[in-house]
Amino acid sequence: MKKTFILFLFVVPLLAQPNRPVAFEENGLYGYQNKSGKVIIKPQYQHAMDFTKELVGFVVSENRWLCINTQNKILLEVFPYDNGPDEYSEKLARFVENKKFGFFNPQCKKQIPAAYDFVFPFENGISIVCNFCESKSDGEHSRIVGGKYGAINKKGHIVIPIEYDSINSIDFKKKTANVTANQIKTKIKF
Repeated sequence: MKKTFILFLFVVPLLAQPNRPVAFEENGLYGYQNKSGKVIIKPQYQHAMDFTKELVGFVVSENRWLCINTQNKILLEVFPYDNGPDEYSEKLARFVENKKFGFFNPQCKKQIPAAYDFVFPFENGISIVCNFCESKSDGEHSRIVGGKYGAINKKGHIVIPIEYDSINSIDFKKKTANVTANQIKTKIKF
């Protein structure tokens, strides 16, 4: 009896997968259907990924990555990374709104408002951000140049003021950063 109960605890969750919409292609466009094949979002996208367990889907429309819900409502525009939607780092990914960057969670809910010209993925609870910076193409890739840099925490609070020409390195354990301002390199505490 005990073995049957333990088996039940592990097998039932695997079999009880929610009826998440899956992407399908028709005449070069992508839409979504349920498990039984009923179309729930008609084909209209250039590309689509299956819905996640959080019931959001990532689609391409007019060459932009978007996050939608099961009612086909656009939740936000996702920053494209490596030919797909931005990857989560510490349960947050980047979105773009009015040419500014912010962060969203796996439910595609905005967690940190789009207030920066660029943001880097979170690492050890910190994201380096910049204003007045821009993306310059290096052929296949691009790099961020110019502007003033600082850092925010996962609540969106500024932990390093956005006033440095660069942040060269961060020691997360000692809570120090090597920064450059007006061609002078210095170490600061945050």
